[in-house]
Amino acid sequence: MFLGTGLNTSCVDSSPAGTCLQSSYTPSTTANHAHICAQLHPSRSVVPKKFIQHSSRIPHSPLHPHVSSPDCFLHWMTPWGLARLHQLSQFLPRDIVAWESVVLFQAVKPNTLSNYGAGLLRFTQFCDHFNIKEALRMPAPEWLLSHFITTRGAGSISSGSLRTWLLGLELWHTVNCMPWNGARHLKLEKQGAGSQAPLAACCPKCSPVTLAHLRALRANLNLNDTCDAAVFVTATISFWCQCRLSEVCVDNPFDPIINPAWSTPQKSGKTASNIAFHTFWAPQTKTKPNGEFIMWTDSQCSCSSESGLSNHLKINCHVPPSAHLFTFETESGSYAPMKRHWFVSRCNKIWSNSGLEMLTGHYF
Repeated sequence: MFLGTGLNTSCVDSSPAGTCLQSSYTPSTTANHAHICAQLHPSRSVVPKKFIQHSSRIPHSPLHPHVSSPDCFLHWMTPWGLARLHQLSQFLPRDIVAWESVVLFQAVKPNTLSNYGAGLLRFTQFCDHFNIKEALRMPAPEWLLSHFITTRGAGSISSGSLRTWLLGLELWHTVNCMPWNGARHLKLEKQGAGSQAPLAACCPKCSPVTLAHLRALRANLNLNDTCDAAVFVTATISFWCQCRLSEVCVDNPFDPIINPAWSTPQKSGKTASNIAFHTFWAPQTKTKPNGEFIMWTDSQCSCSSESGLSNHLKINCHVPPSAHLFTFETESGSYAPMKRHWFVSRCNKIWSNSGLEMLTGHYF
């Protein structure tokens, strides 16, 4: 049994030809053992959707089980990948062999894996449509990748989406320790296909959050209200420190390993020019997975991060030290971390009433 589908790999050719990964392996649908990679970190597990859109459906196959988009990189297999795993299992315990793929998988954030999964899905649909044999799909020859791009991408999606598709396929090869045949020919195909993308395939440029948006929040939020105080400090820090909302808001249950807690290390003081500054430790950001200090100097205006944080710490002074840094006290007396959709909804309500453009979290 190996990685991904509960497939029985006892049929893999262990002869010298099989050792060279040239097995004529036929996967079995019998699954007698638990999946070797089932026990992943709880924060990385994603439940697949019960309803699958028609555009995302593929024929049932033991090589392509129904899993979430990020998990496809671990659980979708090919004869070459299974043959390699079987080969290595002759020298090392199976859990050690499988763990290598899990570590590679966990090097990429779940949201990025979800985006990359689109490329793996479309490539599988393309191969199924033209009856491309499983053994030919990994390592995928450059001519197959080129025809995939020109057939499924040219004239229909943007160059950025094409790049994401190919990055997903490349990651799938990397996780399975297979060579990636994306050379100059494929690069030219991608550029040519991207140049034919219709305007509708490209998202319009985002309008930025401006000082006018912050001033509208300052004028319409009740800064003596615990929730509004948390909304305002989240907005000011996101604006002045150029933070992603995922770094100051909580989408999933609060995890102090990922999100800053009320007790996170902080430092404040005065610069040489007598301007106040403040920093706090963010355990994990998109560009710094091992954490970094988020810092600012006082803009000395009514919308400064300094005044926003001071007010938040004062109004929500009863929040326990173990809670999220931007937690607020609710009407029931409990405490809730600031969630992205709460924050965006509250901001947009004020901006809409103030005649300003309604925005999303990506516009900070």
